[in-house]
Amino acid sequence: MIRIGIILIVIAWTVVIATTLKVMSKEVEGLRKDLTGQVYPIAKVDVDKNVLHSKITDRYQTPDGQWCFVTVVIKQEGDEIVKKEVLECSDTKQGQTQNEKIKELEKQIELEKARKPGYWELFAEFYYRDPNAPVYCRKYARPDSWFKRPGTVCLDPQGKWEVIN
Repeated sequence: MIRIGIILIVIAWTVVIATTLKVMSKEVEGLRKDLTGQVYPIAKVDVDKNVLHSKITDRYQTPDGQWCFVTVVIKQEGDEIVKKEVLECSDTKQGQTQNEKIKELEKQIELEKARKPGYWELFAEFYYRDPNAPVYCRKYARPDSWFKRPGTVCLDPQGKWEVIN
């Protein structure tokens, strides 16, 4: 009996939260995406508090080489809620977003890794220094083969593994 009561309470709260989220996510009519910078009246409000929402979109580069942002500001002016879109441009990359900085650093790391030899390349260079050195091979598991027979891979002088059988 207690479990049924708890289940009913959870279901009721789920319905309340879902309804609240649906009401909060409704789009306001009159908001449009454009770069004119004009102010559009959205609705009349009786509350005398200033509502401020500001969002800076990701930067982009124009064909002439400028870096631009569009700043979207929604606020209350008097009895109206208005939307302003401001286009801000500069000639430098100062306005990089955090995600763009991370992507740029990841690219630099990948380029650095590509320039440096890996472990097996260095090992092969050291191991095959002696021209009489036997081929360096290892066994590896092959669970899908008949009788579970292991396979063999050998390291070539360039540091690449080749499957022998």
